[in-house]
Amino acid sequence: MQSIHVSKSLEGIKGSCFSIRLEYNENFIIIHLPSIEKMTKQVLTEMKTMLKEWWQFFKTMGYKAVFAAVEPENKMNKLLHMLNFKYVGNDNKYLVYIFKE
Repeated sequence: MQSIHVSKSLEGIKGSCFSIRLEYNENFIIIHLPSIEKMTKQVLTEMKTMLKEWWQFFKTMGYKAVFAAVEPENKMNKLLHMLNFKYVGNDNKYLVYIFKE
């Protein structure tokens, strides 16, 4: 019998002016940025710090990478590049990015 990998969500993660939702299962973890109130250098620095700290936790939990998926015309594509995510391909209507060491 083949197992089905159901995703779960962790909500309620807040930055100074943005919120984050993590989607995860035993195979992957995906970062969703449902809202960003404003984008400044200070906010970008905060996001980079959070991602660096989280990366250590994700590695401890056994994940080898973190993913993000964004529609092609979304401004988040530029943000993901600024956070050192790398483009890896597309999935239907989304561009898929990966972050790892």
